[in-house]
Amino acid sequence: MVQIQTPPRNGGTGVNIGGTTYNVPADKQTVERVGIFVCGMFVFWILSRVTDTSGVVEFSLPMGSMGSTNTAMAKTGGELRPYCAGTTDYFEETALENAIAQARLFHTQGGSLKSVQNLLDKHIDTTVKKLGATFIPNGMTEKQGTQDVTQFLKSYFAQNYDPRGGYGSPLPGEYEPKNHPLIHAGRYVEVADPVDSIERWDASLGPTFPCPNLLRLGKKGADGTKWYCQPMEHAQNSNSNNKNNNNDCHIISIGGNDNWKFEMEVVTTMPGCTTHTFDCTLQNGTPQWKPERDDIKFYNYCIDSVDRKDGHGRHYITYFDMVQKAQLRAPPKMLKIDVEGFEFDVFSSMMQQANSNEEMAITATTTKSDGTRGRVHHHPPSYWLPQQIMVELHWATRMTGVSWMPRTRTAAEIALLSNVMYTGGGYMPIFLFWIKRCPSCMEVLYFRTLC
Repeated sequence: MVQIQTPPRNGGTGVNIGGTTYNVPADKQTVERVGIFVCGMFVFWILSRVTDTSGVVEFSLPMGSMGSTNTAMAKTGGELRPYCAGTTDYFEETALENAIAQARLFHTQGGSLKSVQNLLDKHIDTTVKKLGATFIPNGMTEKQGTQDVTQFLKSYFAQNYDPRGGYGSPLPGEYEPKNHPLIHAGRYVEVADPVDSIERWDASLGPTFPCPNLLRLGKKGADGTKWYCQPMEHAQNSNSNNKNNNNDCHIISIGGNDNWKFEMEVVTTMPGCTTHTFDCTLQNGTPQWKPERDDIKFYNYCIDSVDRKDGHGRHYITYFDMVQKAQLRAPPKMLKIDVEGFEFDVFSSMMQQANSNEEMAITATTTKSDGTRGRVHHHPPSYWLPQQIMVELHWATRMTGVSWMPRTRTAAEIALLSNVMYTGGGYMPIFLFWIKRCPSCMEVLYFRTLC
């Protein structure tokens, strides 16, 4: 960084280079030479960032550049990240600031910890019943035992004050059967998350900030129906940048099993948008029923946290590789993904890569009408994160390739994923749809509010 300071302390011209100020005598000829030198250095810096090779002009943004952001900063809760570009076209700013304050409380200031604690506290007695255990107070018989342990202990200690708060004291009774493997040291219950209600999701996803202009993609209640947040109507009517067109409206869709209902719903309800569908599970890597349309494109790849091929020759690539395959020129409007439990690793990897300090850039190439290559834009990975993510989350799965398949994901793990989405990518849930026939499934629409 070069700065000229006139006049400096001793009369002449002060030139600040790299944080050090050099005092130059104030004669006119010397000042002119310094000015020419500084201007030359500035031009050299600009040219060093633009390279012309084979008719392709490349422009690089420095790592950490917020190429997709507004200059407006979030004004609440100590949040220092700016709003992502266009965010205030989708949400009223006052409501947005309040939502961000709630999100920060949950995701960064202990709110999620307290929420999960409350869930587990609530289910201590439920777990005791599931374990078939009974707490027998001192001096009572097994028939006089109780499974409402928390209420008994609360009442007992209210009547029997312990000046040391219980430290070093045994419980006023014991569990039967003794030495239960999920009741440690005869007193600590390994509480199980609820499995037949929405409580696990409520405790872990964090506050939901509703979209004022929600678009349903599919029939109400139908399997495969998804949702998309549109700009508020007044913003949509006044800001041409929000109108869908082939230059900036792209959707990445993961999976589908040769079912194209979602893609055709996009054609009908979001004209001008192009859907890029990735699926490596089809026979011979070729769809049989794909509509013959330029705004629906197919790629024989699946998503994963790393680039790899499995034992059957299926090719898995990362989200950022998909952006390159699709040759996008701007971040996708939405990532639609239902990968039956793999989403935990996929999202964690996306946020890690997006915040990587490595010299990594995503390249999107445009093609001119005559077939020659046009401009190639380089951006840091964070630039290419999707504006919205429509995902079906799972705390249970049957997929044999998921390492945690024999167990369930706990509320604590889901809360940790929610924290990663907010802190790593600026995502907040704006719509939830719980699938009652599948308690372990939750449709979540995330919006990237902070960049």
